[in-house]
Amino acid sequence: MIQDSIYLKNYARIYGKAIFHADTLREIQLYYSMLNFVNDTESEVRLDYLKQFCMTDNDIELIAPLPENQNYIDFMFEIASHGKNEEILMAVLPCMLSYSYIFRKLAAVPTSRQSRYWDFIKDHADEQYAESCKEWSAFAEHKCAGLSVANKKYLADIFEKASLLELAFWKMAYRNERMEENAK
Repeated sequence: MIQDSIYLKNYARIYGKAIFHADTLREIQLYYSMLNFVNDTESEVRLDYLKQFCMTDNDIELIAPLPENQNYIDFMFEIASHGKNEEILMAVLPCMLSYSYIFRKLAAVPTSRQSRYWDFIKDHADEQYAESCKEWSAFAEHKCAGLSVANKKYLADIFEKASLLELAFWKMAYRNERMEENAK
């Protein structure tokens, strides 16, 4: 949850860059809707979990990202520095889409409602979030429709790299868990 907090702060900043470079009011609204979800919905649930461990966002500011997280953050900022929204979309979509997919699968398991992370799971498993992911995917398709084959390949490479970084982010918790077990 701590690393997710660090990531989300930077993820929100990427959306700020996308808003700045948006071509239309509709694009600004779409980016803002995701920024709003990150800032309001995700942050509220995440802050509740942090409170359980007597932590706040201010405490998180003092913690460095783990290497997997830092690599992901650096990649997103590198892509965002180009100022091309198609590239930014390919860098941020894997996070959204993977959360929807994974948490919908988790929510389908009857015992997940007893999980201490149920609030977190249900926010990403609900129909509204799934619809937002569909809307964002359609938006990405629309933005990329008229591009050359070479540009589409370049964007697919960004999406693939972001997906692999997302996977590394998920695996990060297990790596740290193994390190703690080995230290015992």
